[in-house]
Amino acid sequence: MAGSEVLSQSEIDELLSALSTGAVSADEMKVEEKQRKIKIYDFKRPDKFSKDQIRTLNMLHENFARLLNTYLSTNLRTLVHITVVSVDQLTYEEFIRSLSNPSVIGVFKMEPLKGNVILELNPNIAFAIIDRLFGGPGLPPAKARALTDIEEVIITRLFNRALENLQEAWKQV
Repeated sequence: MAGSEVLSQSEIDELLSALSTGAVSADEMKVEEKQRKIKIYDFKRPDKFSKDQIRTLNMLHENFARLLNTYLSTNLRTLVHITVVSVDQLTYEEFIRSLSNPSVIGVFKMEPLKGNVILELNPNIAFAIIDRLFGGPGLPPAKARALTDIEEVIITRLFNRALENLQEAWKQV
C-alpha cells in the first residue's frame, strides 16, 4: 500500500482479519510494496530540475541559439538574432495555455533520453521564415492560419535542421 493511501475503518478491519487468519502475510505485503516502483509526481508543481541543472540548461540553450542563429542567417540571407529569454519549469497545462491558436508544434524523441520533446514555433515567425525562403521580404500574413502541405514540409525541414543544432549543443553532455 502506498504511504499516501488512506483506509476506511472497515478496510482496516478486513486487513487485520486477513492478517490474523493467515490469508495475507505481512511479508507478502512488504514484497508487493517493494515491487511497485510508482513515483508520485505532482503536475501542479514541477520541481524536476535543480537550480544548477537550470543553469546548465540555460548554457546549453544559449549555445543552441548561437548555432540556430548562424543557420537561419545563412539560409534566410538576412540578419537573425536569437537569444534565450529564460529557462523555466512549468506545468503542461500552463504550456498549452501559452500557445497561440493556430500553433506550429513539432514532437520529437531525444535518444537516449526517455520521453518526447515539444518544439513550438510562433506562427508569425514560421510564416516570416516561409515568406523569406520563397523570396519574399519575410513578413507574416495579416491573419493567422494553418500551414499548407508545402509550408508544413518547409517547417519540418527547418525543425529537423534545428534539432541537428540542438543535438550539437547537447553533444558535450
